Amino acid sequence: MIPEDVSSDERRNEQRHETRQHVAIQFRGLRLICDLDDLSESGAKISVGDGIVPNKGESVTLTLFDGTTIEGEVSWLEDKHLGVEFRHPIPDVDERLDCENLGRAFFGKAVTLQKANRRN
Repeated sequence: MIPEDVSSDERRNEQRHETRQHVAIQFRGLRLICDLDDLSESGAKISVGDGIVPNKGESVTLTLFDGTTIEGEVSWLEDKHLGVEFRHPIPDVDERLDCENLGRAFFGKAVTLQKANRRN
């Protein structure tokens, strides 16, 4: 676990990949669509809207735009952002965020993420 006195911008040693994609976050039986700000092998920074958010230390499951699910724990909360530390590192971060080659399939991925959100 990361020490309390480390700022949210200094918590991960791995390269961060900035992005502007949607991510589904599941906790306490809820599933919300949020914005993924950045992603590394060990964690993610997520922007959340007003309303219910997970607590620091709470277990969450993320579903990335490509369908990858990742289990983790909320490591920090600040304003409308939260950090998630992954239980296990995820490989090939660049490939998981690359949507340029999807073409028309991009919209199919968006619909799939939204439908999955409604079912749960």
